[in-house]
Amino acid sequence: MVVPVASAQAQPLAVSIQNQGDDVGNVKLALTLKNSGFQPVYHVRPMLHFHHSMSMLSKIMRLDTGQSITLENDSHPPGMRVGRYPLTAMVEYWTHPNSGPLQSILATGSFFFKEPVVSQVEGSLESATDSDSSILKVFLQNRSDSLKNMRMMLLLPPGIETPDFSGLRGFTLYGGEEKNFEVRVFRRENQGQDRFLVRLMIEYGEMLKHYSGEINGTVRFSPTWYSVKYMPHFTALAFMALFLLGYYYKVYNQK
Repeated sequence: MVVPVASAQAQPLAVSIQNQGDDVGNVKLALTLKNSGFQPVYHVRPMLHFHHSMSMLSKIMRLDTGQSITLENDSHPPGMRVGRYPLTAMVEYWTHPNSGPLQSILATGSFFFKEPVVSQVEGSLESATDSDSSILKVFLQNRSDSLKNMRMMLLLPPGIETPDFSGLRGFTLYGGEEKNFEVRVFRRENQGQDRFLVRLMIEYGEMLKHYSGEINGTVRFSPTWYSVKYMPHFTALAFMALFLLGYYYKVYNQK
């Protein structure tokens, strides 16, 4: 039976991942894309990431309003150890037929092979802006008493990149240890998007079992105060400032 394991809603494109596994670790993945917006989307390029492998799926030239399509993939390596494995879909698309700016979506989930083990490594991701980039601040904590030799992979959606953290990175945390480090992230040209969901995947083996965890965060390329939800307040303040300026100018001229 195909079971949905993750979804991400971002207008106008909704993305969901389904998986179907067997007793020997083989996994069939399906990616469903639905245009839930009010206009078509174009040049949709989906990718699926499972167990350190990335598969490019068929490009969709146009997806009309209300239309959905499901793409299947079974070319990923099997899960060899009992445990939990992360699933990620990255989708890039245009809202206009012949030009950008590019939009991107990151949808996440997981696949359990025989036993739903729980990772003992936790953390957080925070973002701070710089002059021409964003700095991703990573915090990790080992909540167990045993050492963890981990493999980490930072998954960035299409549109942003980093020269500091590519591919797999080995990392060791002793029992109860905490660590912090920073990653500088750049936005590619012709990218009008300001906020990007990112995911740090953490995996390690212990007692013949496979453990995985994900830390989700947002990379931003504008100051914290600059946000769409705050724009009405700034607009109101701007009109108030203009009104007061006009009032004082009128009073001053009457004297």
